[in-house]
Amino acid sequence: MTEYKYIFATLFLSASLFGAAAQRPLSVTEEGRDALRGRLIPYPTAAEAAAASLARQRYMQPVEQWRESAGEAGARTFEAEFTVPFSWVERQTFLRIEGAGAPYEVIVNGRFAGYAQNGFAPSEFNVTKLSREDKNKIEIRFADTAPLAAVECFGARTPRLRAMVISQPRIRVRDVLVRTRTGIGTTANVDVGIVVHNQTLNPKRARIYYDLYTPDSVSVAAGYKDVELGMYGVDTVRLAANIDASTLWSDERPTMYRLEIRNRIAGRDAEFFTLPVGFRSQEYSGGEFRINGVARTLRWADVAADVSHERIRELHAGGCNALRFSAGYVTDDTLSLCDSLGVYVSLGAAIDSSLSGESRRRGGNPSNDPAWRETYLDRARMVVETTKRHPSVIVYRPADRSANGICLYDSYLAMRSIAGERPVFYPDGGGEWNDDSKK
Repeated sequence: MTEYKYIFATLFLSASLFGAAAQRPLSVTEEGRDALRGRLIPYPTAAEAAAASLARQRYMQPVEQWRESAGEAGARTFEAEFTVPFSWVERQTFLRIEGAGAPYEVIVNGRFAGYAQNGFAPSEFNVTKLSREDKNKIEIRFADTAPLAAVECFGARTPRLRAMVISQPRIRVRDVLVRTRTGIGTTANVDVGIVVHNQTLNPKRARIYYDLYTPDSVSVAAGYKDVELGMYGVDTVRLAANIDASTLWSDERPTMYRLEIRNRIAGRDAEFFTLPVGFRSQEYSGGEFRINGVARTLRWADVAADVSHERIRELHAGGCNALRFSAGYVTDDTLSLCDSLGVYVSLGAAIDSSLSGESRRRGGNPSNDPAWRETYLDRARMVVETTKRHPSVIVYRPADRSANGICLYDSYLAMRSIAGERPVFYPDGGGEWNDDSKK
């Protein structure tokens, strides 16, 4: 069984559980979903942020004690409760769902909150307007998986529904971006972008403090920036620093810095974050990876998306320094383990249409059917946007074993537009242009 370092609400569901809910057209992949991002948990104090526990705290509640109930139209529905304390009334409330394993609707207090077709990636929903002070009811209504069977040929799987409710201020830290440029001599240039979002109709101000520490707790960059955002405005606070090139992340030396962020609004601290950050540059050309400017030999192993942490450690101890995960859901905890061990990772979007054969004719493989375009594109973008902060991830794939065609051409372009220096491999594409591994 996969190891989980943190306390979390986990509900095991077999694929056979999902009933026949009303199914949306394939062109509808999401409704009400917030901007995609990796896991980002706010804390009320710097000390709690440093501890980085996923147990219940003032600004985050794991959703626990799920109950199965009879849903509409035969759907499988699971219910639970969360509490909005008085201190959240002037803040935003988000529901984060991880690894549901099937398309689902979110209902809060009897009202529709959102829909996600891809159950193999994290999704967040802003439920502020649907929530009320004190007790609130959540329903997760799973849709029929049969219409997606053609692109989810993953074999037997045991999805895990993991959910938590997060409280953030109205002007909040929405995401953190990292970029590394190999410098001259013994230094490297690094940039961190702290994305700030105003979720109100009125202008808002905040002061964003940041501090970047080496593993030995030496501060290499510190400061703050005042941001003023208009209605639903977004801005990015940028931190630039020169660091010792010997501390760049690689399989030989998986160095993780510590980034501390404090969001201060109207003279009061509104949220704290402490994030592990790995800096590394990469290039790929002619079949060779260069990490931090140095050619690296990658010793790959193919593993299932839900491979155990014990197995990852065994492979690493045996000399494996790169893992190619099958299509499915790879948890944030698993990627964090790869970050800490110095294991390179190849991640694929949740697309495997191998049971449909290779034909590009109508009724053949979905990869060349425009009706599936939005499903392919959404899953391609999701795997990048929700994992891009992990230095271990060096390759993305738009699908596994899915022939080729217009959906995968567009998926490749979508991935390339947001993957940065990470290449996009699709070796199952028959040597066509949408495969960087041949370049």
